Order: sequence, then C-alpha cells, then structure tokens
Amino acid sequence: MRKTKMKWFMDYEKEETWLNEMSAKGLAFTGFSFSRYAFSNSKPGEYIYRAEVLEKPPRHSSSQKYLRFMADSGVECVESFGHRVYFRRRADMGRFDIYTDIDSRLRHYRRISKYWLFPAFIWMFTLILNALIATSYVLGWRDGETWFHLFLCILSMSILAVSFAKWRSARRKVKELEREKSMRG
Repeated sequence: MRKTKMKWFMDYEKEETWLNEMSAKGLAFTGFSFSRYAFSNSKPGEYIYRAEVLEKPPRHSSSQKYLRFMADSGVECVESFGHRVYFRRRADMGRFDIYTDIDSRLRHYRRISKYWLFPAFIWMFTLILNALIATSYVLGWRDGETWFHLFLCILSMSILAVSFAKWRSARRKVKELEREKSMRG
C-alpha cells in the first residue's frame, strides 16, 4: 500500500533522520516531489536512507559515474531532486555511511553551503528590486500598489534570512571540520 506525507525540510540531516524513522515504522521511502514524500509498506527497518547534495545535477556524466559506483556498491538511488539525491541500502547489509572521512564530509558541507548561497543571492536581488519599486511608488514616481511590493520585500527578506542562516550553519560545520583536520595533521 502506498502512502504520502507532506513535510518540509531545510536541513538534510533532519530529513535523513525522519526518513530512517519512517523506515523503522515499516514505511519505505519511494519518491519525492515538492515536499510530498511517497512511501510503501516494508518490513520495519528494512532500509537505511541517506541524502546527498551532488556537485553536478544527477544527469551530468560525473554524477552518473558516481551513481553507477553507488549502485555497484549495493546502494539504490531512490529519487533525485535538483542536485539532491536520496539513497537507500538494505539494513541487513550493515552500516551505511556515505562520508567516512573528514575530506568527504568537508566536500559535502561545502556543497551544502553553495546550495544555500545561490537562493540567498536570488532573494537579495528580489528584495532590492521590490524595495526600489515600492520606493518609487511612495515617492510618487510611479502609480501602483505599494503594499504588494512591500509584501514581496518582507517575503524576500524572510527567505533571504533563512537561506543565509542555512548557509552560515554549513560554513560553521566546514570550519569545524577544517579545525579537526588540522588538529589531526
């Protein structure tokens, strides 16, 4: 039986944890589309899930090579969305970690930080543009609905703040891992 659940995540680690909690309840993750997660019934804890942000889109040749490597290792790519991919492996195959060393974790958190920086720039541009338009209405240079552009300013500022906070969190993790790496020498 198929089930869907609506959920919104901005933290891939929390998303991974949730997918693994659903697996423990006997729900195998089978697909994703704009905050809608699809599941099918399975044995409780049958799969272990991991989410990853790829450097290039999944259809890029370097990503395809990596996905084939993962498949050869017994890992199934359940779904991809943008640069993000969702992997699963049968739990009876043992531990499933994608990042086993500091360098691979560093690369991953650097990709996550880039992932959040792009929308931050887009929303900063949107904020500036709408602030200029709203200002032109207030100053009487143009006729129009000032409230709409003020609303877009507030929306842009909110999304910009979240994107920046997520970028900063990933950068903080990069700094921690770089310190750990330098201490290990």
